[in-house]
Amino acid sequence: MSNFQDWFKKEYQRWSKSQPGAEDFLAFCSLLGYPPAAVLGWLKGDSAPQGPEILSVAGVLGMKVYNMLGQPEPDPELLTIYKSFSHLTGDYRSKLSFALWEVSLEMQQKQITAKSEEAKTILAKAFQKWGINDSGSY
Repeated sequence: MSNFQDWFKKEYQRWSKSQPGAEDFLAFCSLLGYPPAAVLGWLKGDSAPQGPEILSVAGVLGMKVYNMLGQPEPDPELLTIYKSFSHLTGDYRSKLSFALWEVSLEMQQKQITAKSEEAKTILAKAFQKWGINDSGSY
């Protein structure tokens, strides 16, 4: 069993116990924004989150996921943005993860921080591409 798999199982169990009522696996998958088959693969150790999936897991369970997967952490501002959309679930949360992942890659390539004006433009374009905008259509 991998370090990630052990950690992910424990964090899922912790999350499950912290939920009022009978929260279930499907609710957890919806919160992450990924289908049950993908999340089950992570729990069973058949696969591990990649790219934008990691940001989604970090938004729910914390930045330790990056360490568990041996990946560099994204700009902390991107996680702050992700968390500000915590009301989103399902496909919308997944789209947000993809948009922020793309922004992170471009910021790394251009060696800029999320607080720069250029990053704001990159973020706006990514949000538009993924259908996340300020008119409430997400």
